[in-house]
Amino acid sequence: MTRKLLLFLFIASTYSIGAFAQSVALGSIRLEESTRDFQLLGKIPADYSFNNRPFHASKSIPIDSIYRWMDSSFFDQQKLHHHIVKKKWASLQILPIDLLQQYNSNTPYGYNNGSLPKASGYQQIARAGIFASAGPLQIQLQPEWVYAQNSNYPITGEYGSANIGPQSLQYLGQSSISLNLNALSVGVSTQNHWYGPGINNSLLMSYNAPGFAHFYFGTHRPLRTAIGSFEWSLLAGRLSEDSTFAYENSNLHRYAYPQRTMYYNGMVFSYHPKWLNGLHVGFSRAFVVPEPSLETAAYDNSSFTDKYLPVFTVVQKQNILLVEDQKARDQQISLFMRWVLPQEHMEWYGEYGWNDHSLNIRDFYMGPAHSSAYLVGMKKIVPMKKESYFSFQAEYMRTEQLPEYMVRDAGNWNRHGSLQSFTQFNQLLGSAIGPGNNVFNLICSWNKGWKRYLFGLEKLQQDPLYYSAKWTQMVITAGTDYNYKHWVLQTQLKWVKEKNYGWQQDNLQTNIFATVGIKYFL
Repeated sequence: MTRKLLLFLFIASTYSIGAFAQSVALGSIRLEESTRDFQLLGKIPADYSFNNRPFHASKSIPIDSIYRWMDSSFFDQQKLHHHIVKKKWASLQILPIDLLQQYNSNTPYGYNNGSLPKASGYQQIARAGIFASAGPLQIQLQPEWVYAQNSNYPITGEYGSANIGPQSLQYLGQSSISLNLNALSVGVSTQNHWYGPGINNSLLMSYNAPGFAHFYFGTHRPLRTAIGSFEWSLLAGRLSEDSTFAYENSNLHRYAYPQRTMYYNGMVFSYHPKWLNGLHVGFSRAFVVPEPSLETAAYDNSSFTDKYLPVFTVVQKQNILLVEDQKARDQQISLFMRWVLPQEHMEWYGEYGWNDHSLNIRDFYMGPAHSSAYLVGMKKIVPMKKESYFSFQAEYMRTEQLPEYMVRDAGNWNRHGSLQSFTQFNQLLGSAIGPGNNVFNLICSWNKGWKRYLFGLEKLQQDPLYYSAKWTQMVITAGTDYNYKHWVLQTQLKWVKEKNYGWQQDNLQTNIFATVGIKYFL
């Protein structure tokens, strides 16, 4: 069935070559957020789902158009010459330099900040590179350099570990080599990916950890057919850990385990029905398995699909219960929707996921909340004078178990399987706020091109189910962005008040979290 579906989608496409599909990298200062806003402003077609990110520029939406939407005179005024070569079938250009700096004055705070580990003190991540294309071949080299001061911070019996001193790290970052045919793309990459419709959070895959090496097959823009458009991404790669890092899915503790590697297989699939403009529905699914386990007797009779592409195996495990439990692998799965209303400049979205198989249909009907988590959100834009607009967004994510746990305790989200499950270098791949946590975000901003004034509120509950002392973080955010000639400056200041810090009764802590992002166009 899976092969027939992929064959149908391939035949349904035309055979033109897709050129210049440069991606807007996750975490790209100011640019990534604005690209999604442009859809609500009617500049990007409503059949782009934004459920499979990063967003890729294309022949119909080139990267230069996105820059000009930010500022119609930006290139003309600054006389930027980022293209070294620009021909009909070939291009070579220098990517903007991004430098993100952040500082925690007291306690570790921050999530969805890519390769930066959760730590106290000063941190920075720098990114630069080039993008080249020749016909269907596209190469993006965009390595990242990371520095973390790793200052001491308050430690309790349940939370934290002693600092290990400054770290300097290098990653291949947002690099990829791909072949593109119309909307289809295949290649190797270390880019970060995002699954699902969330803006601030995602259940299965977000921008919270360093990218990992993987093969992929998917789309870099909607694949349009007679029944609607499709987007998907299928990944197979390797996750790593390092015992010198703190484990985000174990309350920032460290363990002297030998370094392990995990095989990862993940997929996100999104469908936009032709008859319902702006509606996107889909699913994401991911498996992790310790690589040595793939060579055990449990996999002796496994097919290639079962061993290396388990995202295509059965969802319910009634008929595979004994064999599945012997395979030492763990899964997550979610269903999601996003409804874009371009005329109202608005979107609604939601995602509901599970981190365990149901035994059968009856088991699912009797306990649909078992091992589940969810997020819901909305965004509204109000266009104003002179190409400015006001933006309002609200999002809530709950990974604390629902009352179903009283019948069957599934453990926290991201903690159902092994300690290293769904992490890269000990940082969570998906729900970045932490296992069993809940968060509400409210963000308002005024925007005009690269300029922005922002105010936000956040309430984050740290694992409230399993601790009597309820650790709650209240966060107030203010920020402003500005551009001058070749420079874009992004600043945010957050005041973080922590009640019962580290699940320790009456332990009150205050933290100042400051970020300064700089984008420079050569």
